[in-house]
This record gives sequence, structure tokens and C-alpha cells, in this order.
Amino acid sequence: MAGLGLAAFMVGCLVGFLFTSYGEEASTVGKVRDWLIGGITGLTIAKAGAIKGLLLTFAAGPGPREFALTASAAIVYSVLGFLFMFFQRELILNVMLAQSRAERGKLEGSKEAGQVIQRFLVKLPASLLSGVNSIDEITEVNAEEAKGLKDLLYSEDVDNFLKQAEEAANGGAVDWDVASKTAYIYYYRTYFEKGDKQPSVDKAREWILRALNMNPLHVDLPMKYADMLGASDEYEAAVAVLETLATRPEAPMAVKLYLGYFLLEVPSRLNDAIRYSQEYLNLFGDDQNAPFNIACAYAQMYCEELRSAKKASDLGSTTRSKAIEYLTEGLKRDPDYAETVRTKWTEKGESFDCFSSDPDFQQLVGTTSKSPNEGPTPSAKPSFPPK
Repeated sequence: MAGLGLAAFMVGCLVGFLFTSYGEEASTVGKVRDWLIGGITGLTIAKAGAIKGLLLTFAAGPGPREFALTASAAIVYSVLGFLFMFFQRELILNVMLAQSRAERGKLEGSKEAGQVIQRFLVKLPASLLSGVNSIDEITEVNAEEAKGLKDLLYSEDVDNFLKQAEEAANGGAVDWDVASKTAYIYYYRTYFEKGDKQPSVDKAREWILRALNMNPLHVDLPMKYADMLGASDEYEAAVAVLETLATRPEAPMAVKLYLGYFLLEVPSRLNDAIRYSQEYLNLFGDDQNAPFNIACAYAQMYCEELRSAKKASDLGSTTRSKAIEYLTEGLKRDPDYAETVRTKWTEKGESFDCFSSDPDFQQLVGTTSKSPNEGPTPSAKPSFPPK
């Protein structure tokens, strides 16, 4: 009777397990369940005599009472086994399985996203890691490379991961790994956006902040957050973030390069822009970007001097000489950038807008430009070309 009771109880548990399958089990266990329902029904009708004979093997002796005892024991324990497993699955086990599967799915999605980020960073030009306003300024010489980077960031795996991350964030269940990966993905996506980038910038800022709340000592994400603040024209806020980061001993030296750029948008602090860029240049003497930033700062000072004095030019100005000096140095390191300087930096409101008729400036950018028949030459553009 003990053996019969245990066997019936286990059969009941097995049937209960099959009947409470859900989710991923529907495509596997669910098929077995459907087969068993049909099979058990058919066997019960066709093999009723065989079932009676099976139960009588557990009988202690002959007689109808023995069969009644074994049959009732089998029915009672099988029903108890079914109910036990049914309620265990519905109230406890299924809930635990659902949580475990959700965690596993999150980790798998995080792993896929992490792999995408690593592949993306490997393919990413070094100058893009320093931050620019448009991916075209880096990959304009290689449209295929730009498309490959974009396809990587907008792949189906990444979209699915971002969707899971957003759902998890709404439920308040996001860990550092997911938050940081999502922040990086949204950050780099802003470089590929055309037209109005502000929605993408806002999304990147949201996730960078979420990640920084979990790990406020991270040194890279504050720089990216400052970049997004700059993309929103919040330059003073970007400078505040970077200067706070610069006080930390583990801060990367690139912070000074960022400050040298963003302070160009704060007219009252152009001297600080020069100081930070010069400090960076002193450490990295072959850098292509710092000389341009210093030249822009001096150029803005010179243009302000002319406006205050109501002059068209002042060839003896010290700030003018410094602007030409550092622009010359920058173009020596990156001569292909002369066209951008001549056409974009002299527009109204730009750093060199008062240099349009300056003879030294015209000679400098005119002689270093390329002829229309020359093909593009791969070259890293300055990290932060002024607007």
C-alpha cells in the first residue's frame, strides 16, 4: 500500500506538472501534455481490464475488497499528487521560474548588448571617442564604415535590449550593467541622428544619469554627460560637470581638452579655455585638437576687441597674432581642415567671423586648402570643431 500510494502520488505530480506548464514550456512540455491527455483517455477506455490487473498486483490477497482498497488508494493519492503539484506550481514554483527566466533573459540581452558595444568600440575611430557633433566629420572619407557602425548600433539585438531595459526601468529593476550599456548605446546613437537630435540627446542624458546614480565614481560617463549637455547648448552646466570631474585624481586628461572646447561657448571664461587647452597641449604635444581650440579662443578675444573699439581690423593686436599662431600650428598638424576653417569658422557669430578679410588668415587657409580635383585624404578632424 505504501508503494502504491507513493507511485500514485508521483503520477499525480507528473500530471499536475504537465497541466501547469506555461511560457517557454508551451512549445515542449505543452505538446507532451496534449499527447498524454489523448493517450490517457484512450488507454482508460481500451485497457480498463489491464489497469485493474495492475492495481491487483498491489493487493495483499484475493477478493473484491482488496481491489477496492488499491483502487481507492491509487485515486486518492494521485489526486493529492496532482493538487500538490498544481498549487506548488501556480503559487510558488511558476513565480520563481518566471523571475529566474526574466533575470536570465536580462542577462542574455545584456551580454548581447555588451558584445555589440565592444564590437562597436573596436570599429570606432579614436577621434569619435573624443566627441564630435556629427559622425560624418569622422567617417566622411569612408561611407561604408559609417554605415557599418550605424547598422551595428541599430541592430535588432540592440533594439530588443533597449526595449527590455526600458521595461525594466519602468518597473524599477535595472542594475548597473544594464544601465551603463544602455547609456552608452543611446550616447553613441546621437551621433547618427539626422535633423532634430534633441530627443535622442534627452534619452542619452536620462540613462547616463541613471547609471551615474548607481556608480557616481565612474570617470567616463560624466564626460559623456557633459557632451550631451553641450549638445543641448547647456555649456555652463557642461563646464560645471567637467570641472568637478577634473578635481578627482583619477580623472582622465581628456577632461582638460573637453573644458578647452566647451569654455569657448562661455565668453567670460575664454582665458580659462586657453589655460585648459594649453595644459592638455603641454602633456600631449602632438595633439591636433588643442591648437585649434586655443586659436578659436584668441580669435574670439580679437573679434570682441574690434567690436569694442569699432574697428574693422587691428594688425598689431596680440590676440590676433596668437590666433594666427595657433591656427597655423593646428593646420600644420591637420592641413586638410583648412577648408572647414575658411568656410565655416568665418560665418557670422563664429570664432573667426572677423577674419574674413584678414590678409594673414586668407593666405594661411588659402595655401593649405586642397584643389577641387584632389580626393579626400583620411585624417582625424579636431575633436570639437567650434560651431
